[in-house]
Amino acid sequence: MRAIALALAASALLLNVPASAETNSDAFAKKGFFTHVHDGRLWVLSEGDKDIELVSRNKEPKEVTTRIAAGPNNMTIKSNKPDVIDAYLAAEK
Repeated sequence: MRAIALALAASALLLNVPASAETNSDAFAKKGFFTHVHDGRLWVLSEGDKDIELVSRNKEPKEVTTRIAAGPNNMTIKSNKPDVIDAYLAAEK
């Protein structure tokens, strides 16, 4: 388990992502959005979206849009709808 934590921290450094981001989705929270970090990628869904339960269990919805290095700290950002990513990136914290 310790080896996994060290590997995640090393990956975070290489990707310029704070290691705390691996476990703290609150750092990326914005009003009106559900955020979840998994495997160094930021998932963003609209508040109340039907896929929140699925994503929070680290499962992928049927439809996924991915934007590599488009999120905060150059994180890959994923969502079930491309317009949700656009709205999240344009939203104020």
